[in-house]
Amino acid sequence: MLSSWSSSLAIPGSSSRCTLQQQNVVAGSTTPPLAVAAADTARRRRRRSEGFMSIGGTGAKRAEIELDQKLHESDQLVQVSSASKDSIKQIRRDAGVALLNKSAATAQTSVKQSLDDTAAVWRTREWLLDEARDFMAQAVDDRGGPPRWYCPVEAAGFPENAPLLLCLPDIISNGLSIKLHQQKLARLFEVRCLHVPFYDQTPYDSLLEQVEAVIQEEQSFQPNRTIYLMGQGYGALLALLLAAHNPDLDLVLVLVDPAIWCDGYQVLSPFQSLLEAVTPGPISLSLPFLFSLTFGDLASLTKAVNMMDSSSGPQLKQVQQRAVFLKDLLQILTSTATARWSKAQCQWKVKQLQLAAYSANRQLGEVKADVLLLASGKEQNVTVAKKLKQFLPSCTVRIFKNSNSALLLDERVQVSSLIKATNMYRVSKYRDIALDYLPPTEDEVKTFHESHIRILKQLFSPIFFTVGKDSKMKRGLPQITKEHPILFIGNHTFVGLDLAIIVNAFLEDQNVMIRSLAHPALTADVARGLQESGIQDVARLFGAVSVTGSNLYKLMAAHEAVLLLPGGVREALKSKGDAYKLLWPKKAEFVRTAIRHGATIIPVAAVGGDDFIQILLDQEQVLQFPVIGEIIRIMGANMPHARVGNRTERSDQPFLAPLGLPKLPPRMYFAFRQPIYTYEFPELLHDKEAVDKLYKLVQSEIESGLDYLLQKRKEDTYESFIPRAVFEGTWGRSAPTFKP
Repeated sequence: MLSSWSSSLAIPGSSSRCTLQQQNVVAGSTTPPLAVAAADTARRRRRRSEGFMSIGGTGAKRAEIELDQKLHESDQLVQVSSASKDSIKQIRRDAGVALLNKSAATAQTSVKQSLDDTAAVWRTREWLLDEARDFMAQAVDDRGGPPRWYCPVEAAGFPENAPLLLCLPDIISNGLSIKLHQQKLARLFEVRCLHVPFYDQTPYDSLLEQVEAVIQEEQSFQPNRTIYLMGQGYGALLALLLAAHNPDLDLVLVLVDPAIWCDGYQVLSPFQSLLEAVTPGPISLSLPFLFSLTFGDLASLTKAVNMMDSSSGPQLKQVQQRAVFLKDLLQILTSTATARWSKAQCQWKVKQLQLAAYSANRQLGEVKADVLLLASGKEQNVTVAKKLKQFLPSCTVRIFKNSNSALLLDERVQVSSLIKATNMYRVSKYRDIALDYLPPTEDEVKTFHESHIRILKQLFSPIFFTVGKDSKMKRGLPQITKEHPILFIGNHTFVGLDLAIIVNAFLEDQNVMIRSLAHPALTADVARGLQESGIQDVARLFGAVSVTGSNLYKLMAAHEAVLLLPGGVREALKSKGDAYKLLWPKKAEFVRTAIRHGATIIPVAAVGGDDFIQILLDQEQVLQFPVIGEIIRIMGANMPHARVGNRTERSDQPFLAPLGLPKLPPRMYFAFRQPIYTYEFPELLHDKEAVDKLYKLVQSEIESGLDYLLQKRKEDTYESFIPRAVFEGTWGRSAPTFKP
C-alpha cells in the first residue's frame, strides 16, 4: 500500500536569471557574437570540471554534466550588454556551488539510508543473539515449576479490544524465534507466551489441557473475542490439536512449518541408534535434529557460509550474512543444550514430537478454525502445506520457496503484515472490512514504496492537478477531511497501474488511506495450489476490497475515503479505439449509495495509463484462434467475477487482455474535478431521474478532465519518456510540466 515538483526550468538562483532578462531589455544594446565568449567559457568549464572530478564519484560527474547543461543555457542568453557579464558569472558560480551541494547531499543521503538499513538488521540480530545467551543462561538455572504463561515486555501496550494471541513453544528453544515478532504483533494483539522450563517433561497432552483451560476461561469472560494460536514446528502441532478439540470455538491458527511429517519419521538410522546406545557420555545424536526444526541444520549452514565468496553480489552477501547469524545462534543454543541435556531428555522430546504429530495427523478432519500457514521451501514442509491445504476447509497458505528453514528468523517474513495482508485479522467472529482494517505501519509503507512505488514514479512521473474553489486548475491534491465520507470516481486506465499511484499520493501527502474497490482478481487468492505472497497481499494490506455494492455501503457508513472505477474489467482491458472512453454500466448505484451516506463525490480523470501499450488484436480476435482461444476462454471463465448478476454489463466479457506491444512509459496526469456534495440534497435519494442526472454529471466532469489533460499534455516538454528520464536522472527530482 508517497512530492512536490518544480514548475520551472530555471537554474538555482532563478531570481537572478529573471533579473538578467530584465537587464537585457533595459540595456537594449547591440548583442556581442557568441564566439567572443567561447574561449572564456571553455576555460571556465575546464576549471569547474577539474574541481568536480577532484571531489570524485558518480555524483560529481553528474554535477559536471548538469552544470554543462546550465552553462549551455546561459550561453544562449549571452546576447546582453557588457554591463550584464558580471551577472552571468555570478549565476554560473551559484549554479556550480548549488549543484556540488546537491550532489554531495544526495550521495550522503543514499549512503546514510543504506547504512541505517544495514545497521538496523544487524542490531536486530545482535539483540536476538543476546536474548539467546540470556535465555539459555536462565533456562539452565530454571529447574522448578510447571509450564506457565507470561506477557513479554516487548508486547506491552496492545490496543483496546484487541484479540488474544497465545504463542505456543516449539520443542527446543521455547519460543525464542517468536521474540523477533512480538513487538509488531503487540500492535494487533494481546500477546501471551507459554514458557516451558528447560528441564520440564510435561507431556504434550498435559500442555494441551493447560492451554485449553486458558482458552475456555477467556471465552467465558469475553465470548465474542477471537483467540489466535501461533506456533512453529511442535507448537504448530499443539495449535492444530487444540483447534480439533474445540471445533465450536472462534479460533484462528497461525502455523509456521508444522511438524506433521514427524509422524513415523525415523530420526536416527539403525546405525546411529546403536552408536548412541553404546557411546558413553550425555550427548545425544538426536539433538541436531531437534534444533533443525526451528533454526535449520548447523552442518548445512556452516557449509553455506564457507562456500559463499565474500566478493559475491549484494543478494548473495545478504544470504551469507543471514547464514552466519543462524550459525552463531545455533552454536549458542547447542553449546548449552549439549552440556546440560541428557540422552534421555532428548529422546523424550523426540518421542513427544512424534506422538503429537501422530495425533494431529489423525484429527485434521476435526479442525474447523481459520488457518494461516507459513511454509518454507524445504521439501517436507511443502508436502505438509499441500496436505493441510487439501484437508482444512479454511486454510490460507503462503510459501517461501527461497527459504529452507528458520522462517521466523528471516527479516523478510513479517508475520504481523501477513496476518493483515491475508485478511486473517479480526476482533470478532466475522470480519468487518472497515472496523477490522488496520492501516499500514511506517515500515510497511516504506517497504511498499521501495518495492512498487519507486519504480512506478520513475516510469510514469505522475503529476496531479485539482480544480480549486475558484474553479481554476492548480497543481496538487485536494485536501481530504473525514467530516463526510469521500468517494473518488474515475476512469479505469489500461490494467489500472495508476491505482497504486493515487493511493500512495494521498498516503504520502496527507497520511490519508484511500480504500480501493477493486476486481476480485486483485483482492482474492485466485491460485488453487500453494501461493507465494504477491500483489494480492499488497493490495489488501493497503486497503483494497472486492468491488461489491455491500462493500461500498460499509465503507461509506464508516466515513472512509473510497476509490471506485465503475468501468471495471471492460474499461481496464480495452479494445482498439477505446482509449480514454468511459464504458460504464447503466445503473447509477454508486450515486444512490453516496447520497444515502452524505458522501462527497470527487470525479478524477487519469491520462497516460492507456498509452503504454499498442493494441494489435482485441479480445474477440484472440479468442478466435483455434485451440488456444478455447483454452484462454476457459481460463477467463475460471477467474473470479465482479458484479455477479449485473445484467447491465456484458456477461460474456472475458477476463482477458488484448494482444499488444508495450511502448515507452508515458507520463501520467491526474485531474481532480469539482467536488459534488451529496449531503446538500438528501431528498434526491428516491428521485430516479435526479440520480441519473447526477450520474451523468459525474461522467461529464471526468470526460471534461480527460479532454483537458489530453490537450494540455501537448505543452509538456517532458511528456515523452526519454527526455523525462534524462532530466530526472540528472536532477534527481520530477521533471516540470505544463502550467495549468
